[in-house]
Amino acid sequence: MKKFYASIFLMTLIAFYSSLSAAGIQRFNVDDPAGRNTVTFKSEAPLEDIVGTTNKISGHIMFNPDNPGEGGFAELTVPVSSLNTGIPLRDEHLQSAGWLDAGAYPEIKLKLNKVVDSRILKETDSSKTFTVNVSGELSLHGVSKPVKMEARLSYLVENEKTKTRLPGNLLAVRTGFDVRLSDHNITGPEGMEIIGAKVGEVIRIEVSLVAGSVNP
Repeated sequence: MKKFYASIFLMTLIAFYSSLSAAGIQRFNVDDPAGRNTVTFKSEAPLEDIVGTTNKISGHIMFNPDNPGEGGFAELTVPVSSLNTGIPLRDEHLQSAGWLDAGAYPEIKLKLNKVVDSRILKETDSSKTFTVNVSGELSLHGVSKPVKMEARLSYLVENEKTKTRLPGNLLAVRTGFDVRLSDHNITGPEGMEIIGAKVGEVIRIEVSLVAGSVNP
């Protein structure tokens, strides 16, 4: 009986991915073994500018290069412990309870579930480049808030050159958005009034990644 249900589940899964392929929707894995994908965050304040990065990005993107508005979805996860500002002591502070509290909220998640509009910028026999406006939510410090952003997407059909980066068709993503710390109940250490003086009230986030398609 277990084998029967397992086969039914497998057949359903194959049918699901086959329907996606027929519709032109492809799944792209964000995980890059070489760690070349990056998220950069920048804080600008009167007393100090801070720039940090992480290369620990996991997740996937669903995208239809023939119809970007159909079934578009993305889920990206970054561990708070991976954020690096170049100063170890500052990184410890960033992960502490007064700031992002990595112990209580170990991950930052970005989910994008709607393509509001799209425009094709360039097309060849083996590639397409779009600008798209997308919306979803950002979960940070235990608080989820709506986000909107414009992204530049480049879709490349697998060839010998693309294989040097990742197997499968590729999707290159470049996007950025702002995060207001108060929206996520991030106030800094009590009584120190650091936000606004040494840490910006709004943090700029930039995402640059290449994801490879997964065959069902």
